Amino acid sequence: MLKKEDLVKIGYFAKPHGIKGEISLITDHEIADISADDPYLVCDMDGIPVPFFIESCRQKNNTTVLIGLADVDSEDKAKLFTGKPAYIPSDMLPPDEENIPEWKYLTGYKVTDDKIGEVGTISDIDDHTINVLLIVDHNGTEILIPAALITVLDRERKLIEVSLPEGFWEI
Repeated sequence: MLKKEDLVKIGYFAKPHGIKGEISLITDHEIADISADDPYLVCDMDGIPVPFFIESCRQKNNTTVLIGLADVDSEDKAKLFTGKPAYIPSDMLPPDEENIPEWKYLTGYKVTDDKIGEVGTISDIDDHTINVLLIVDHNGTEILIPAALITVLDRERKLIEVSLPEGFWEI
């Protein structure tokens, strides 16, 4: 059974493309890594992660891939995916050659601090500048933690340990 914590968000479905069920997938994931050779994508349907097998895949531009999914053969069926996030299982991620994290793959990792323990779960990553920020859901509150504070990255357990500076929680 697919578990949400084992999935990595790679983008979201936009509008249908044409009338035969093809769907636009907007992604910042490496376009070359998404292909018809991949077995499936996962979409959250009514709170349940559901795999959809890829039948066709073609690049439209640098950020958009046109995906054909099994049993999605009409515009009406394709419309059900509009706006929904697309995921792949984390074990389908390409190996990291230099063991440097691809920041977007860390979404869903648990974050702990070496002093206080569990901090929360990474809900997003802001990597638009050289100072990458982990956006962490801490008991319903969004906090920003600089990636430079990471001391341990455990991919197997999907766990990140940070060393937060004294006074961090008073800000």
